[in-house]
Amino acid sequence: MNKLMKFISVMVLTLGLVAAPAFAGSHANPCNPCAMKQQMNPCNPCSMKKATNPCNPCSMKNNPCSLNPCAANQKTPIRKAAFDNFQQAAALGKKMWNDEKLGSAGVACLSCHADHDLLNLERNQNFPHFVKMVGDVVTLDQMINYCMLNPMKGKQFEKNSKELTAMAAYYRAYRIQYLSEHKK
Repeated sequence: MNKLMKFISVMVLTLGLVAAPAFAGSHANPCNPCAMKQQMNPCNPCSMKKATNPCNPCSMKNNPCSLNPCAANQKTPIRKAAFDNFQQAAALGKKMWNDEKLGSAGVACLSCHADHDLLNLERNQNFPHFVKMVGDVVTLDQMINYCMLNPMKGKQFEKNSKELTAMAAYYRAYRIQYLSEHKK
């Protein structure tokens, strides 16, 4: 009898699992609100008229998903003046890299990093990574601002500033130059 009960239990479970998907799309299934046919089902935002549906973000007048991200007048810039290309950003970064007046210490980035010195570029690490001088895992932007505040005794760059972007762009170009010169 024990084997018969196990067999019946297994069959009931198997039939239940096989039959469940067939009933899931059924219009009588109260667990599937999309299957219900009521025109104004408050539990189913799909069945409500778009103009009157407060739960359906697609019916909102200012639906952010319906905006065309390619339209020039709908872009939200991160800063007022943008770079036209990477080379433009890297060129400004190179100029800043050599500028001893960025801080009050009378040193430039070039003072410590001439000829790719003290950047540990041979490790081929991407940011973020641990920097012993900082004693923390930092992003490139954080490292740039650390140097601005500490060795250079200057002010940190704003998060979305052209200056910070330029310094990061030049660092990338400087790193690419190093890696191409030291290919194995």
